[in-house]
Amino acid sequence: MISVWTLDLIGILASFTFLGFSSWRDIVSREVTDRLWVVCYPIGLLLLVLRLVAQTGSWLLLLFSVASALILSIALPHLGLWGGADGKAFLCLAIMNPVTPVLGAFVLPIVNPFFPLVVFSNAYVASLASILYPIQRNLRTHASHELFEGLDEEGRFRKVAAFLTGYRVAVEELESNHFLFPLESVRRQGSALERHFKFEMRVDSDLQKEVAEIRAAADSRLLRGPVWVSPGLPFLVFVTVGLGLSLLLGDIVWYIVSSLLNSLAMLV
Repeated sequence: MISVWTLDLIGILASFTFLGFSSWRDIVSREVTDRLWVVCYPIGLLLLVLRLVAQTGSWLLLLFSVASALILSIALPHLGLWGGADGKAFLCLAIMNPVTPVLGAFVLPIVNPFFPLVVFSNAYVASLASILYPIQRNLRTHASHELFEGLDEEGRFRKVAAFLTGYRVAVEELESNHFLFPLESVRRQGSALERHFKFEMRVDSDLQKEVAEIRAAADSRLLRGPVWVSPGLPFLVFVTVGLGLSLLLGDIVWYIVSSLLNSLAMLV
């Protein structure tokens, strides 16, 4: 009978392989072919069946873990928070690695037995690093009246949110770079133009329509200068990084929360 250690190793290696390939395809073309899942899912299901045979006392844990990942992989794309490929990749990851791998000294012990949820939380922690680029870029624009020119009526909180999540580029760069998403909406009111920040999390918004509206405003000369955009790497990249962080550092969110609770307990 194949050992649990071997199943864990195969699951991790297979996950890094398909996540790395899908991340690369998503970066290059913003599309991941469905043929990838035709290969990945049978491998994952075979590993899951072998795991159920090898870990007969952990059936509920294994199935609950896969079920929780299934719920996320359906709900988040439905809510527009993930793309379809993100959900498919995450479910495949969960089928291949439903519980924390036992690889000895190669992997730190993780309290949460639902390994896919650990990868999920670590992926979002990794995505927070992406705010460093907008911040350093905006810091180079010293005068605030230049930074928010045309958006002076926006509230302070919305300006801070834009400062942390986006920066200004020429309309031509927005049109040519498929990693940039409009962070502001434009609306023509007679001979004037209304501009407002928009903070939408849906990945299925009509990007082409939004860019076309900005281009039309620029062509009419009502919009002058750069527009605010938000950079967006494919989330598959962060899932891949989250998997690596889970193996190297464990459950980062748990460590942060437990450290805060311990610090509070010491103060009481």
